[in-house]
Amino acid sequence: MQVVKRSGGATHHVEFCIDDNFAERLRQLRSLVPPLNALNKQRDLVIDKVRVRLPTAIWRCGGDVDSSVEGSCIVIAAEGFFNCGAKDRKSKEKLVTYTFPIARLIELHMERPAGETFYIRDGIFTNDEPAESAAGRWVASLHELEEMRVPEAPSDFDTLQGVPLRSEQRALPSQRISLN
Repeated sequence: MQVVKRSGGATHHVEFCIDDNFAERLRQLRSLVPPLNALNKQRDLVIDKVRVRLPTAIWRCGGDVDSSVEGSCIVIAAEGFFNCGAKDRKSKEKLVTYTFPIARLIELHMERPAGETFYIRDGIFTNDEPAESAAGRWVASLHELEEMRVPEAPSDFDTLQGVPLRSEQRALPSQRISLN
């Protein structure tokens, strides 16, 4: 997913792994967000999102890991969308990605081959885009960078400190997601 920066600085993207437990946790977290209705829309305080830390997400600026990013999280909205966020430690600017539908992410996880990297740019799944398109060129540039990296461990939501959320037995291997 593309990071939206007000300052127009360097382009960031975020990476994390999705497995069956991650997909299930997204569903569970969405169920915690109360639906918007006429009654609660008129209140002074309306909770329509859930924010959960995602400490193992990797934020990159170009091809390099950006160590100046802190507070990595995933935000689940009542409408069934999610996005990733963090804060640039130097400028204090919020880094936020475009939103993507949770149902579509889970659908892609179930139907695509195990181990495939998902590329999501501007809120659009770009794996099947033509190579000559802007999205196709972006995917190709990330492929080049990926060949030089060592794979990281799967991501976890950090809802309870010190308590792992994934079991040691997985039905399917995890899939990497690269969001620009």
